[in-house]
This record gives sequence, C-alpha cells and structure tokens, in this order.
Amino acid sequence: MPEIKQKLLFGGAVFILVLSVIAFVFIPAFGGNASNKILTFGTWNGKPIQYLQDSFFLRQVEAISEEMKSRGQEINQFSSYQIMQSAFTASVLRLAMLDELKKADYSVPDTILNKYLVKYYLDQNGKYSAKQYENTPELTRAARRATLTEELTAQRYVDDIFGTSDGFFGLKTSSRETDLIKSMTGPERSFAYASFDTASFPDSEVASFGSANAALFARHSLSLLTFDEEAVAQKVAKSLAKGDIAFDDAVSTHSTRSGTDAAGKLSKRYRHDVNELFTDAADLDAVLSVAPGSLSRVVKAGTSWAIVRCDAAPEEPSFGDARTLAAVREYMNKKERGKIEDWFMAKAKAFSASARSIGFDEACKAEGIVKKTTAPFAINYGNVEILAPVPVEGAPELSAAARSEAFLSTAFSLGPSEVSEPVLLGNAVVVLQLAEEKAADAQIVETSPVFYNYYSSGWSQKTLSDAFLKSDRLEDNFMKTYLENFLN
Repeated sequence: MPEIKQKLLFGGAVFILVLSVIAFVFIPAFGGNASNKILTFGTWNGKPIQYLQDSFFLRQVEAISEEMKSRGQEINQFSSYQIMQSAFTASVLRLAMLDELKKADYSVPDTILNKYLVKYYLDQNGKYSAKQYENTPELTRAARRATLTEELTAQRYVDDIFGTSDGFFGLKTSSRETDLIKSMTGPERSFAYASFDTASFPDSEVASFGSANAALFARHSLSLLTFDEEAVAQKVAKSLAKGDIAFDDAVSTHSTRSGTDAAGKLSKRYRHDVNELFTDAADLDAVLSVAPGSLSRVVKAGTSWAIVRCDAAPEEPSFGDARTLAAVREYMNKKERGKIEDWFMAKAKAFSASARSIGFDEACKAEGIVKKTTAPFAINYGNVEILAPVPVEGAPELSAAARSEAFLSTAFSLGPSEVSEPVLLGNAVVVLQLAEEKAADAQIVETSPVFYNYYSSGWSQKTLSDAFLKSDRLEDNFMKTYLENFLN
C-alpha cells in the first residue's frame, strides 16, 4: 500500500510544538500595513496573542518560515497567510496548555530547568563556565529562563497527554485493539460494476410528471409591495384604496422589494413557487383569486407582509418548451427526488436480473453501459487512512460509497461472481459483481499496528486542539487582523 506508507512518512495531521532557541528574531516583512505596530490577533482567557518581537507567536512564524525555506518552498502572500494561521493556532494551544498546568499547580523543577539552561554557559571544552554566566547580561539570562520555563511547562503537558518516543506517559494502545485493526485489513475484494446516473433522467419522464401536475407549473404574473411590518402594509393599502398613491409609485417609495425585481415583479413565478411564498391557505386563496389589474388584501409572504397585484392571467405550461421542462426537472430534483431514484432503481433491478440470466458483460452490452472495475479494497467505512480505501478517486459514481453501509454490506455479502441488487449512492445507482477476493498483503497486515499508532496519535491531537479552538475562552480575531494589516 504505497500511498499509506507515503502518508506515514510525509503526511497526516501532526501536532507540533516548536521548542524555540533563545534568540531575538526580527519581524519578517510580509507587506501590508503591519510595520511598526503591535498587532493583537486574539486572546486566550484574556491573554493577548500578539505580533510582537520575541513573542511565541512570532517565534512560530520564524520557525515555520525557515522550515518551508529549507524544503525549497517560496514564501509568498498565500504561504505567509498559512504560516501565520499555523502560528496563531500554535499560540492558542500553547496558552491553553499553560492554563491547564497552572490549574494543576505544576511548575518546572529548578533541577530540570538548570539542566537545560546550562548549555548557554559552556566554555570551549563543553564545561560549565561561571565566567560565561557572569558575562551574559542579566536581561538575557532572565529572558532565557522565562522562555525555557514556558517551553518545558508546555512540553510537560504534551508528554503527559500524548506520551514520549520512549513509550512513557500518554495514551496507550491495547494489543487487542491492534489485533482488531490487523483483522480489518482483509479480506480485500474487487468488483465489476454498472452505474446509472440520475442526472440522465429522460425528458419524456420529466414531461410525464409535469403533465400529471400541470397546475404546479403555470406561470403567474404578479407584482408585490413588500413590508417588514404589517402596520405599514395596512397604511399603504389604505392609501392605495383612496387613490392617494399609485401601485408603481409605492414600489419605489414604500416596498422593501423582497423577492421582487426593481419594478416589483415577483421573481419566482411558477405556481409551486407561489405556494411556497404564501404558506397560509387563506392568504394563498386571496392571492390566486385576484383578478387581472386588481389588488389583494394585506397577506403574509414568507417573513414579510405584502400587497399583491395580478398583472395578467396565469400562463398554462407547455411541456414541449425547454424552459418549462428545465423548471419541472429542477422541481423534481428538489421536491420529488424519490421519484427519480425509484425510476433508476427499477431500471437497475431489471439490469441485475438480466445480468444473472445472460451474464454481466452481455447485459452491459444490451443496455449500452460501460462496465467498470474497482481496485481491491477492504471494509473501510469513511476511508480511514490505515486501511485500503474504497476506490472513489476517479470514479464519481462511487463518491458516496465509503460512507454507505448499504454499499459495503451488499459488496461484502456477495458470493463468487454473484450479481448484486441495485445500491443507491448519492446521484448514482450501481449494480456490483464480485470479481475477486483475496487476503490482505502480509506486509500491510504486520505493519498496520504502526500505522494505527501513528494515525491514532494524530486523531487524539486533533481532538484536543479542536476542543481548545472551539472554546469560549478563545477570542479569534485572526482573519480580521490579517486582512487589515497584511493583505496588499
């Protein structure tokens, strides 16, 4: 499984805390209006996250930038946004961890802190030098101690929660858990399949539905005055009745024009649109009974109040007209999706019966269908990284397969060369035939615990970071601050 091995080496969502060396770094020139400013991108529990020299945020910007440069990547406006977003996230997590350890009343022991600080005061022979210590400015010594104290405190949290490379601390994985993962790697199956795209629903069927429901597709010619308040609508209705104001003038002077064009014409004109706008049966009847040239009483129109004018009698639909046919198709996709799916399920069911009778290949030829095949895959709901994926890439008809229990249970219940019943997958209906079943690759089986430990650690880290990033203790002004100060 080369792609999984590549993910292990180069990919995955990995939680990284950069342990910064003590250095005075300079603000990188990202452009925009950020020069000579102390910018606050947000706060965690009231503590600011600032674009400030030698802050953790800026050290992260510097470290991530250097890492990208070392890989030969260009630092441009797009990558600078990514860099600063990553630095902001790391800063939030850092402050959150320090808060958690403060609540736990943890502090770094002096013995451990001194062990890490001593490296700054070594002579040329690698031994501690009191002279080197005394010659270091007190401000520098204090800055080093403060920064390293924070780094080691945060690292204590990471080690306690996620463990260390030598296996101490953190979450542990049971051998029974890894044995279960090993068992899930196989067997792998590959399939031949035929697919039916619901977007190819025939015009003849669309026209048939339209004819059976012709009233829904009559086009009404209505103009509306719309208002946010009923009292205002009633006042304008009285003015219209007295002749103090003309309807067309009221469109420009009083109407909010919600759902209408500038002249007050109702934008969505089909009867089913009118039904949706006037949900109260009495109001709908009042609108539909208005004679051409006449006005309705004040009625409720969605969240607005309205006075409706009938401009002309409804236009009866013609289902030979492309515009009307497109409107019927759109309506069916939104409101009668089940009818389209049922039609294709029936078609696919007939194909299944034919494939069992004359063979899968012959049935495809008879229907003019291109037979497709899948790569081998295991039962992998959601296409998690540690198992062979359901092969959806390059096969849009299978895009919903990885999260379809019906597909997986159907696929892995088939006998040798058996043809399945139809399975609905989003916008497609598929019929499967089992092509081959084989055991998972032995190397993959044996290395799956390694992959599992790697990815499960990433999942745990993401869960923790998501919890902090969604906390009400975070005030996130990153996007606003970045756009105002760094976007040229």
